[in-house]
Amino acid sequence: MSRFMTKLLALCWVLVSVAGCGPFRAAEQPPAGPASSAGKNLCLLESEGCPPRKMSIIELIRGLREEVAKGEAVYTPAELRRLETRLWEYELMYDRLMHGNND
Repeated sequence: MSRFMTKLLALCWVLVSVAGCGPFRAAEQPPAGPASSAGKNLCLLESEGCPPRKMSIIELIRGLREEVAKGEAVYTPAELRRLETRLWEYELMYDRLMHGNND
């Protein structure tokens, strides 16, 4: 019985040690990549200057919606069309992943 208790205490010690490492996780990065001086997000627009951590599909959709909302005050009509097309593609991909919709 003492061998069982020793193993149980060792297991509990390992679990407590691992649980204590939670606060050392990397901080979450914002969804938007670096912006140019004109306020454009080049990461979402041209895939240039993106952070080393890849954005999730939800972060990409959120970032694209924010950039499209800036409108022609920041982007040219051609750039807005490119952002809207990417947003549409990612929303379609997300829908297919979540719901298995192939339409």
